[in-house]
Amino acid sequence: MHLEVVSPILGFEAVKTFSWEKIDDFFSKLEAVGAKEIAFTLIDPTTIRSYDFMIPLFYKNLLEIEKNEDVAVLNIVIIQNPIENATINFLAPLIVNTKKNLLAQVALDSTKYPDFGIAEPIKGYLHA
Repeated sequence: MHLEVVSPILGFEAVKTFSWEKIDDFFSKLEAVGAKEIAFTLIDPTTIRSYDFMIPLFYKNLLEIEKNEDVAVLNIVIIQNPIENATINFLAPLIVNTKKNLLAQVALDSTKYPDFGIAEPIKGYLHA
């Protein structure tokens, strides 16, 4: 699925379109269209933790969100070797309007969401 960027991923402001592909029940891949060297591994945070926040009205309007069921929330994973050293950015989720194929990165207020870190180790969420 191709996604039009309506609010950029920080540091990648020039990328206007991404290709989004599910890998498995946990992970997906986001790749810049026309620049395959720009790619992100994403995780559905609800598969590993409780993750609830309010999408600011500005972003709801920008993403043209009408129904909650049309929204996917994803977090960027920084892959490390070994995988237990990978980190997840819970403070700047990617929001996707799956009905209209729109993408925005939302920087959450850390004072409102003190339980969300910018580089949380994935090993804290892995269960044997």
